[in-house]
Amino acid sequence: MHATFLAWAGSLCTLALAQRLDKPPLETDMGYLQKGLMEYLGPVNSSYKQWPPGWIPADCKTMTENDTLALNLWGNISLSAADVETFNVTYDDCDDPWIMCRHKNSPDPLETMIDLFGRIPVLARSWVRHIINLPDPVGTWGHNFRGNIAIYGSISGDLALFIHETAHSLDRTGAYGGQQFSTSESWLAQYANDSYVPDAYSQVNLYEDFAQSTVVATYDLNVLGGFGAVEPRWANVLHQYSTIEDEQSKAGGLLKKGGVCGRRWSNSQAVAVGAP
Repeated sequence: MHATFLAWAGSLCTLALAQRLDKPPLETDMGYLQKGLMEYLGPVNSSYKQWPPGWIPADCKTMTENDTLALNLWGNISLSAADVETFNVTYDDCDDPWIMCRHKNSPDPLETMIDLFGRIPVLARSWVRHIINLPDPVGTWGHNFRGNIAIYGSISGDLALFIHETAHSLDRTGAYGGQQFSTSESWLAQYANDSYVPDAYSQVNLYEDFAQSTVVATYDLNVLGGFGAVEPRWANVLHQYSTIEDEQSKAGGLLKKGGVCGRRWSNSQAVAVGAP
């Protein structure tokens, strides 16, 4: 798997959330969890219908043309909403469709995005508004924008990336008791109780550590044998991922497969692709 770059944007609060963490990583990345995640979080039947040309959700337009994070990272991304196609995607486990957007030059077909997003447990998926796939000449990365997920570059087989970005939606939009849990005293305390973080990207800051720990928790809750079956040093990050497991249980089992969708965010307004 080629290098994956994950990024985030948003306000920071409490104990220097943006500060790099000094605990060592348990593993280099989450690649060793991909096989189990793909096997046990199976695909959900779906159908889709394309929007008429000339219209796009406002948030997809913003992420395409005015993504300040992408501009700050690379500086040379110049994309047009006129090159983005929009689709209503309906899964069997939810009556209301998700609106997805895909740039015509994205390397993977729409069906790949539909498949991977549909594998995320539906109660967690319900906290994501829109998802968009955009091309990137450098690598694969993603970030969360107001509950939307933007994935840049090739997404084939990278279910961990989709779970990571969904974790940001859960965290930032109040799925865990109406708060941003990654900034809570509870999360800071559980982080302090462990001697490691899950992987190298978790070292970026507490916000990303929470998202990567959510990938671990999702694996542990859904894959036969749990996290301990593939990670002999699981106890070194136990407080982090078990805390997320406890919180998702309180919220109704957000990270466990099965069930049907409940609450959903309202879609952003449909706008003309050429609107200012």
